[in-house]
Amino acid sequence: MGHITENAIKQISEAFGRKLQDSGITRIQWIALYYVKAKKRISQRELSNLMNVQDSSAGRLIDRLERDGLIERERNDIDRRVIYITLSDMGDKLISDLMLIGIKFNNDLVAGIDEEELIIYERVLKKMISNITK
Repeated sequence: MGHITENAIKQISEAFGRKLQDSGITRIQWIALYYVKAKKRISQRELSNLMNVQDSSAGRLIDRLERDGLIERERNDIDRRVIYITLSDMGDKLISDLMLIGIKFNNDLVAGIDEEELIIYERVLKKMISNITK
């Protein structure tokens, strides 16, 4: 099961990355911008947790997004160690435009799979994760 799952993740990730090639951002950057858009304002730690990456990796990613003018950082007034991230106007427009690519990709990915199968798929994956995180 591990091999099948790893292979599927790799192929899906690479295919989505190819869909984003013309946009000028990577799949990882898209995911970060997606989470920031969804949360409106998110701490660097929360973003790294959502993306399941190390804080240092998230930091480098955020550095790049800030350098490209897509996000803005702001320190918490109470705890200066906490850094919040928000989308810049340019970042908000970019991820809003690119959401269509994500929606189309998702629709293509699940084409021909009925809703009941998707519900079972999600349930099985959650059980598998639960089995290894007990």
